[in-house]
Amino acid sequence: MSAFRWCLGIVAATGAILLSAPVVVSAAAPALKCQAVSPALRARNAAAERLTRRLLGNTSYTPRVKTFTPKISSTRGFTGYGSIVLAAPKGTTPVAAYFVLHGWQPCSVVVSAASIVLRRNAFVVSLKFPGEQGDPGRITVTLVSR
Repeated sequence: MSAFRWCLGIVAATGAILLSAPVVVSAAAPALKCQAVSPALRARNAAAERLTRRLLGNTSYTPRVKTFTPKISSTRGFTGYGSIVLAAPKGTTPVAAYFVLHGWQPCSVVVSAASIVLRRNAFVVSLKFPGEQGDPGRITVTLVSR
C-alpha cells in the first residue's frame, strides 16, 4: 500500500475531514511587511538623535530643523528615487543630524541611506519609492552644526 493510500486510510478510520486549498504565491504580490528604514540605519539614526539632542542644549552649536514632503525626482519603470539635502548654515560645518518620518503609509517610501556629506556641507537622506503609491508622509530633519 502506498503512503498516500495509507494516510487516507488513517483519516477515514479516525473520521477526520481533511480540507486543503491550493496556496498561490504571486511574484508580483507586494511584500506583507514593508520597512521604511532598515534595522542598521534605524540604529545609527537613533544614536545620531541622542547626540543631536545632547548638542542642542549647547549654545556653541547652531541647530537647523526643516520638514520636507518627499517627492520623486526621477522614475524608471515603477521605482523612483529621491534625496533630501539639508545644508548647514554658511560658515559652519555639520556635526550631527537625524531624521524622523511622520504619517507615511507602508510601502510608499523607504529611506535607503542618511549621512553627513562634508563635501556638500550637508545632511543627505536618500529615498526610494518602491511602488510610487500611497502617502509618503513628511520627513523632519534636524541638523546641528558648528
